[in-house]
Amino acid sequence: IVLLCIPALIAGNTVVVKPSEVAPLSGGMAVAAMQTALPPGVVNLVQGDGSVGSYLVSHAGVAMVGFTGSTAVGSKILEAASKTLKPVVLECGGKDPMIVFADADLDLAAKEAVAFSLANCGQVCCAVERVYVASDVAEAFEKKCVELAKTYTHGDGLDPASKIGPLASEMQRAKVHSHVVAATKAGANLLLGGELPKGDGNFYPPTVLGSVPHAANMEETFGPVVALSPFDGSDDSAVKLANDSTYGLTASVYSTDLARAGLVASRISAGQVGVNCNPFAGGGAIQCPFVGHKQSGYNSHSGVDGWRAFSTPKSLIYSAPPPAEDLPPAAKKARAE
Repeated sequence: IVLLCIPALIAGNTVVVKPSEVAPLSGGMAVAAMQTALPPGVVNLVQGDGSVGSYLVSHAGVAMVGFTGSTAVGSKILEAASKTLKPVVLECGGKDPMIVFADADLDLAAKEAVAFSLANCGQVCCAVERVYVASDVAEAFEKKCVELAKTYTHGDGLDPASKIGPLASEMQRAKVHSHVVAATKAGANLLLGGELPKGDGNFYPPTVLGSVPHAANMEETFGPVVALSPFDGSDDSAVKLANDSTYGLTASVYSTDLARAGLVASRISAGQVGVNCNPFAGGGAIQCPFVGHKQSGYNSHSGVDGWRAFSTPKSLIYSAPPPAEDLPPAAKKARAE
């Protein structure tokens, strides 16, 4: 919400926010925080299900739409907005790959594979969902990931001892579990977790799968699962596996050979690719436009290029250069720059 609202506000727009219907309270809190610092009516909150979102997207008073969510909903928004040629920024789903070559710093790679697979209970569009590990180091890497994942206790998010809270809905928990069961039936090894907890709440334990068949891990899971798949360790295989997806949001490549890692990273079809880091952990990532390739997005947000998406260029043409004092404020600023 904030990554879309801030550039829209800086560009001089007023904003209407409709949070997801499965997480209305956190969205409402984000809006309330912005409202405390802004005049009434600048940032507005509307709650409701998809029908409310559909109404907003098609409303004549809405000049632009920014959306973070599933590719399926993003496609519907793009179609609806096209009827009135509204500009659209979409950050959609992902099935983000991580490549671990045999010469990688395995401790660092394992730490980040686990951290960025389990962060926010895996409910992040740019979570690591596919980890391809060179077969020469796959067994050692699996052990490191299992030991790290054991430290991620799931439970009440208000309990300081919990590192993983609940999933957003019962439906999402059922989907995550179905992916784990399907992967094990396809030949994956269940190394940790993978069982539905007893009791109340949509909790799911940190789960580690080994030897996951590539074909069994194509749909976005959006849950706390570390999915490890061995590969032959070659550059071409790494690129082929990473790109064999309808998504292209983020990716990461781990190798002590920076020239090799950079070349592989440049061949992966994703908007943000980290080299020996997750894109969100790299220095200054927020200065870059955040963009999804393929079905992971449309246009971009963040960074100078992304922020410009929330305004429309306009030219004032004079017959002769006017004195600076006669220019409107926006033109004075443009001339100064």
